[in-house]
Amino acid sequence: MRTIHVLRSGRNYFIDSIFWGDDEEGVIVYLRAKGVSPDDITKALAAVAQAGRYLIQYEERRQPVR
Repeated sequence: MRTIHVLRSGRNYFIDSIFWGDDEEGVIVYLRAKGVSPDDITKALAAVAQAGRYLIQYEERRQPVR
């Protein structure tokens, strides 16, 4: 089980203590690259906009190395 903490302070985003500035598109790309589903990303951004924080928990998808 993987856990990712998404926070927002003012217009600035933080993911697992990494500063992302106000780059929401960058946050989306990063979360997709980590294997987070589009539905979970939408929920996270909506919750962060209202509460300032969101915790994403998901099963990490692993692909075999070839």
